[in-house]
Amino acid sequence: MTSRFRTAVAALVAFGLGMAPRVAEACSVCSSGRDDETRTAFIATTAFMTFLPLGMGAGIFVWLRRRFRAIEGEVERRDRLEAAPEVVRLSSSPR
Repeated sequence: MTSRFRTAVAALVAFGLGMAPRVAEACSVCSSGRDDETRTAFIATTAFMTFLPLGMGAGIFVWLRRRFRAIEGEVERRDRLEAAPEVVRLSSSPR
């Protein structure tokens, strides 16, 4: 195969893929979204696809913040224990 033939085939495939939505009438606002059930489904799906990533990002942020605070508290406790003077226990001797 020559490079011109490959280029022509690639251009034809790209054109075909570009025209596929028009042939299938896959546009959500063309003619399929006119009844209430379909419109409600499109709105619900759009809201779901909008808020899911936002919710996931917020969840990850909250989890990281809690984890950071827990680690910070553990480090502070360890530092306090290391800085505190050691407690000397006096053994009770019989009199």
